[in-house]
Amino acid sequence: MEVNFKHNFLGYFRFYHSVLGNKVYLYLCLNVLMGLLDGIGLTLFIPLFTLLFSAGNEEALYTGKMHYLTDFFSAAGIPFTITSILILVILTFSVKGFVRFLQQRYLSRMRFLFIRKIRTALLQSLNDISYTGFLKLNAGKIQNTLTTEITGLFNTMTTYFNSMQHVGILATYYVLAFMANMQFAALVIISGALSNLIFKRLFSKTQKLSTHASKKGNDFNSYLIQSVTHFRYLKATNYFKRYMQKLKKVIEETEALHFKMGTFSALSEGIKEPVAIIAIGAVLCIQFYFFPESDKNTVLVSLLLFYRSLSQLSQLQTSWQFFAQNNGSIRSVTEIVRQVRQLKEETRTAPGDPVVISGIRLSDVSVTYGKRTILEGVNLQINRNQTIAFVGESGSGKTTLANVIIGLIPPTTGNVWIGATPINELDLNAYRDKIGYITQDPVVFSDTIFNNVTFFDPPTPDNRERFHKALYQASLADFVNALPDKENTQVGDNGIYISGGQKQRLSIARELYKEVSLLILDEATSALDSATENIIQASLERLHGHCTIIIIAHRLATIKRSDTIYLLKNRTLYEQGSFEELSCKSEVFKKMIADQQF
Repeated sequence: MEVNFKHNFLGYFRFYHSVLGNKVYLYLCLNVLMGLLDGIGLTLFIPLFTLLFSAGNEEALYTGKMHYLTDFFSAAGIPFTITSILILVILTFSVKGFVRFLQQRYLSRMRFLFIRKIRTALLQSLNDISYTGFLKLNAGKIQNTLTTEITGLFNTMTTYFNSMQHVGILATYYVLAFMANMQFAALVIISGALSNLIFKRLFSKTQKLSTHASKKGNDFNSYLIQSVTHFRYLKATNYFKRYMQKLKKVIEETEALHFKMGTFSALSEGIKEPVAIIAIGAVLCIQFYFFPESDKNTVLVSLLLFYRSLSQLSQLQTSWQFFAQNNGSIRSVTEIVRQVRQLKEETRTAPGDPVVISGIRLSDVSVTYGKRTILEGVNLQINRNQTIAFVGESGSGKTTLANVIIGLIPPTTGNVWIGATPINELDLNAYRDKIGYITQDPVVFSDTIFNNVTFFDPPTPDNRERFHKALYQASLADFVNALPDKENTQVGDNGIYISGGQKQRLSIARELYKEVSLLILDEATSALDSATENIIQASLERLHGHCTIIIIAHRLATIKRSDTIYLLKNRTLYEQGSFEELSCKSEVFKKMIADQQF
């Protein structure tokens, strides 16, 4: 999908062509053919009317330079009678109707392909983005782009090709009008071009307003996401009323922009027909005042074609006005695609050998954010199927260290080795397929327990067996079996229908169902009561020695049975050892035990 293009008519064509390919050319050909058939059919009315009003006298036929049309039918042996011409008119418009059917059906096909490719490209771009790159994006802009702006972009494609259709038909009318009377046709087109300056200014203003409206939409979605995320706090403190003022202000500003666009649209709609009639009226006066010798029959042919084109011109202006109203969506979508592509995660482009996490080694790893150092000179060896723990004060870099191991954050200096392979040479997607990650706020989807654990795998016998095994390992089997609907129980939005401990065990069961080689728990039990924590601790003990486990925690019960505990202080690994060893030799660890800061 091309995103670097000029925002003009040809630039937009380049963008749509990058999405739809050569299909746009076939669509244009259908438009031209339909316009040509319509013009020919309309032109045939001239000899038909001439014969009707001349009592069938074929010598009265005259169509100016369009005699080529009558010459063609004469050469084909088709007699020019009222009946034969009427049959030709019916046949021409019937063929035009069939071409119209093909054109509309093809447009529907292009719409389907367009929306599928755009959405797929956006989702793929989000999948490919690095974690550090994602942190630079605005959540409201992402949501607004994937919902509202995608709809707006879809509307621009429809109206753009509708406009091209009208342009194609208009071009056909103008060519036929030139053939009938070049002088009159030239005057009409010049007057039309002058009157179009009015509409061009309206379209330009509408496009600018559309861009501002898209930006306001990003702001509104950003505030809305935050209000939903923090609803409990805002409601409990009665801050929601005050926060709502921010939302109301953005709504008012957005609707004011839409009102201005609506005003310009109404103005354009109201003046387009009077302007066109005035222009043609002025040209008629000029034609017959300054060129009285002009042949009135050819002027009539040309005028009839231009009158027919008025409806197409009106539809073109309406379509392009609507395109301008949604123009901000093109800028919004292409801007975020361009931005996301620049933040793409560096990884192997082709899948490599299966990743085996035989061990993890960090060599002199440092991480900095701007001028702030988070980790410095970290050296660490984690053996396969070992259980380790990271402890330390808040802000000491525990989570950052875990993110480095996962590959979410690349080290500023130093290297991370997975087995004998540097992490930057791995297929990161294959590596992460082996990783389970559980945070303090468990990820629970608004679906059934089965789908939450299996992550929407089909309920085959093998998958069901793995599902029940994961429930047992997570100490969740008794709870699920006691439910009326068992594994088909709906857990609600973010697991609202189950307790915090059950949500946490549900997220653990998901990672166990995945059969991970590396399980990371980032303060996964800090918000749980002691009884629930003991249940989760029992689950972890069942896993001891079966996979590599990294625990980030403050509380003693979770880390007491770890093989090795690493104490982080002053941005590096300060001390390490078993729980008993650190309890004896580390003054910092003794204080943490005394203060219960783990």
